[in-house]
Formats: sequence, structure tokens, C-alpha cells
Amino acid sequence: MGLDNKATNVTKYDAGGSGDNIIPDGFIKTVEKVWIDTYDVSSAATIGVGMIIDIAKVPEGKKITGIEVYGVGRGKLDASTNATVSIGARYGSTAVTNATQFLAATTYGSATLDDPIMATEGIGIEVTSSTHTIFLHFTTASASLTSGTIVTKVKYT
Repeated sequence: MGLDNKATNVTKYDAGGSGDNIIPDGFIKTVEKVWIDTYDVSSAATIGVGMIIDIAKVPEGKKITGIEVYGVGRGKLDASTNATVSIGARYGSTAVTNATQFLAATTYGSATLDDPIMATEGIGIEVTSSTHTIFLHFTTASASLTSGTIVTKVKYT
């Protein structure tokens, strides 16, 4: 293995670009912002079929760099119901949604899965045309998750 394997923006930089006008804004020389939030699960607010929890608002022109969800993993969702969760986005004030933009519907509740749940897709996507509301979407109920706190961290530049 040689030393000539380079990621896209490193290649552009090494080709003589300072990055300021060759590498898209938000991918180099930028400060990451973090939206941290919580949702308290209680006997009055259990996880139900089709439940959506809004976890962040990311302004237009920003790039999503990561999403982490704590408090839903190992043994917290009822494995007997095949409890699934996805991470999606709603664009602006419309009802248009993409429930799997950042994480496809994934079955949790198994003792083999640990916190955190991480976004696996859409990282680096630019929020265009309006603010995006990032949300968790539960597609089945979880009788076992009746108390606790879900903590979320959405990072963007």
C-alpha cells in the first residue's frame, strides 16, 4: 500500500487549491455546531406505532455532519415487537418527509445492539431551500420502553 490514496478534498487541496474556492463551503476550515436535545419517555408518553419525535432544526445552507441517538439501543426497545427506528428529515413547513434519509428503518431491542444509534446515510448533505427538521420515526410500538430519556446529538457546519 502506497501513500497516494487520498480522499476527494485532500486531492483538491494537494492540487494547489487553498480550499476556499475549490472545496465546498462547510467541508474545510469550518466550525461544527451541535444541537443536543432530550425526550423523556414516561408511562404517559411511551413509544407507539408511527411515533415521530422531532430532535433538531438545521438551518438552510448548513451541512449535516453526524447524528447520534442515545437511550434507544441495547434491550430498550421490545425485541418481541420487532421495534424499528429510522432517522429522517422534514423539509420546511410542508408535510414532505423522508423518514429514512439518515438511517433506514432498523430493528432494535436485540441484546447485540448498543447505544448510540448513528446516522449511516446522508452525512455531508446540504440543507437546501428551507430549514430541515430532523426526526426519529418509530414504525412499531415498544411495550418495554416506558421510562427513560432519549438524548440526541445532531452535528452540522
